[in-house]
Amino acid sequence: MEISPNGRSTDLAQILLGVQDTERTQSKKPAAQHAVSQDRVQISEQAKELQRLRAAAEEPNAEREAKVDHIRLSVEGGTYRVDGQQVADAIIRNVLTDAVL
Repeated sequence: MEISPNGRSTDLAQILLGVQDTERTQSKKPAAQHAVSQDRVQISEQAKELQRLRAAAEEPNAEREAKVDHIRLSVEGGTYRVDGQQVADAIIRNVLTDAVL
């Protein structure tokens, strides 16, 4: 039976010692190289606009809430009726608007 030289203990020791040597040399760097650098963050105009839009979307809208409450109560009471013509018109309008944009 032949044993391949891959994975010999001396290779493993060299790898581990090499890693340890690297760690030692990094810890011996002069203090000037360890000086604290100041990080800066710069937010693009697009990111600022997205933040503004997100904040606007999260603001409560009393008119919308009232409309949703009215519809919810109508559905729960069984009085909510859907006009098929209005739904079809809205779908067509959205498809045409999306095609133009």
